[in-house]
Amino acid sequence: MQRPWRYGVAGLVSLMSCLWLPLAGAQAADWEWTIVPYLWGSDISLDLTANDEPVIGGDVAFSDLLDKIEVAVPIHFEGRAGKPGFFVDVLYLSLEDDTTTSPDPPLPGGTMVHAELDSGFYEAGGLYRFIDDGQVLDLLYGARVIDMSQEHDVALPSPSTLTTKIESSETLLDGFVGLRYGRSIGDRWDFEIRGDVGAGDTDLTWNFIGTFGVRFGKTDTYSMRFGWRYLDVDVEVRSTSGVNVETDLTLSGPAVAMVFTL
Repeated sequence: MQRPWRYGVAGLVSLMSCLWLPLAGAQAADWEWTIVPYLWGSDISLDLTANDEPVIGGDVAFSDLLDKIEVAVPIHFEGRAGKPGFFVDVLYLSLEDDTTTSPDPPLPGGTMVHAELDSGFYEAGGLYRFIDDGQVLDLLYGARVIDMSQEHDVALPSPSTLTTKIESSETLLDGFVGLRYGRSIGDRWDFEIRGDVGAGDTDLTWNFIGTFGVRFGKTDTYSMRFGWRYLDVDVEVRSTSGVNVETDLTLSGPAVAMVFTL
C-alpha cells in the first residue's frame, strides 16, 4: 500500500517557511518555545462505503486497538514572540486488522474483511494572542494535510468464492480556523480548550481538545496535561479501481501530554 505521508510533510515544511516570514523580525530573546510529546488513547469509529454500499461500520475501543497499531507518532511544537506565533502538530497512525462482519445488507454475515489504514494528520499554522493576563485567547489558523491510504480485501462467505479489493490513497489539504482559550486555576493548575473546523479537499473536519494542566519545577518549565481530544474527518475519494469510497473517520479519547517550555 502506498504511504504518501512524505508529501504531506514536504507541504507543511513549505507552509512553515511562509508562516515564518512575518515573525522573522522578532528578537531571539523574545521567543517562547513549547515542545509537547503526547499520548492519545483514542477509540476509532470508521464507516466505509463503496459506491454508496456499506463495507465497514462500527466502533473499536482503544484497548482493542493496541495489538492492531503498527505505528503511532504524535507531537506538537509551538513558538511565540509576543502576540504572534506559529505551531506544528504531527499525528501518524498505522492500523491493520482482520474482521468478520455481521449481516449488513448487501453484505452477508461471515464476510471477511482484511483492512489496512494509514492516516497522517499534519498541521502547520499561525496564532495570534488577543488576551494574556491570567487567561489567554488565541486565534488559530493554518492548513491541515491529511493522508489516508486504505486497502480492504473483502471475501464473501462460502459457498461464494467472490473476493474484491478496494484501495484508495489520497493526500488532502484543508484550511482551518479556530480558537484556543485557557485560564489559570490557583498557582499551579490551569485548563485549556481548543476548537477548530476545517474544509477543502475533505467535506468537513472537526477538531476539539480540552485539557487540565499542572506546572512544576522552580521556573514552571515543565507541566503535565490531561484531557480529551475529538477528531472527525468526512472524506470522499475515488479508489484506484474507480470506486467512490466515502470514509467517516472519528478518533476520540483521553490524552496525556508532557509540556516543555523553553
